[in-house]
Amino acid sequence: MKVLILGGFLGSGKTTVLLQLASKLVKDAGETDGTTVMIIENEIGEVGVDDKILKAQGLMVKELFAGCACCTSGGDLLQDIGEIQKTVNPKWVIVEATGVAYPRAIKESVESNFKIPVGIVSVADASRWQRLWNAMSQLIIAQLDCADLVLVNKVDLVEDKFADDVASLIHTFNPNAEVHKITAKESLGDEIWSKVL
Repeated sequence: MKVLILGGFLGSGKTTVLLQLASKLVKDAGETDGTTVMIIENEIGEVGVDDKILKAQGLMVKELFAGCACCTSGGDLLQDIGEIQKTVNPKWVIVEATGVAYPRAIKESVESNFKIPVGIVSVADASRWQRLWNAMSQLIIAQLDCADLVLVNKVDLVEDKFADDVASLIHTFNPNAEVHKITAKESLGDEIWSKVL
């Protein structure tokens, strides 16, 4: 079992990216006897919205309402992962974290408790980048500085040079990340996922 953490601010396009990623994993697995993908949806509110979209696509979803995958310990998340590993043991678990999550803390917690590979995919919103950067640059850095793959989404809504500048800035605080400029509503090529799959 492998874990992928999907991070990014609310409205950045995480669920759209998640649907494409999960579909690719299922397609690549072909016919299997077991479950390929299990998704842990971390909702801030009391009612899940995104999970209905995911379930409509035939994906297995576990909601994490009471707990929070943004905390360092993430006790509820760890309990869910342990339960999934024992009962379902899929090839992949995708954790769609809240918009205020710290992916590094989640990764360290999961790795130290389960000794399984954990990758991080973060989605950045090009159309709101400047406004968010001006208000909370340190949180943005904390969300992106340990990502294996950063998807700068909604580049169709900004000038090409601005999208290039965002990608360059991300490389200054995460030189190891693979950064792709995307429009998530369009089909993402298989080569985008090579860094984390």
